Amino acid sequence: MNYLKFAAAASLLVLAMATAVSAQDVQIYPGAKQFTPPASEKAMQAMPPGATETIYFTHDSYSKVVAFYRSLGKVRTPPWLKKGATLPSGQPLKETIFIFDGSTTLTFSKSWAKIQKPYVGAIDLEGSTPDYHDVRDVTAIFIIQKKPGEWPEK
Repeated sequence: MNYLKFAAAASLLVLAMATAVSAQDVQIYPGAKQFTPPASEKAMQAMPPGATETIYFTHDSYSKVVAFYRSLGKVRTPPWLKKGATLPSGQPLKETIFIFDGSTTLTFSKSWAKIQKPYVGAIDLEGSTPDYHDVRDVTAIFIIQKKPGEWPEK
């Protein structure tokens, strides 16, 4: 029984250390709490090989979180990011992307973040209509980092 407790504690320590290392280059918004979404095949397919994504939640306002990251990186708006998007409920979907390593595009960046409110856990397409799941009224911070050599590099 004690062995199982020790193994569980050791596993949690290793996971915590791996998370700290993966997000070490990016300052985390003060008070934000790490969120681990349920594992799913869709989520695993969304990240390119060699990339890590760590998600944090805060109840602070979207504008306050964006102001914090504006002092750390440059805003980049990829062509696929739709401004003025709304959920079926009418709630606006706010998103801002920051690049921290001086790259001009997400393709070549090794370190970037997306700030989003509300958090949307999954989107399925029912024909041409998106179906949103696990919508939470929080400001979500997605920190994405890649290992050198895994994506195209400039």
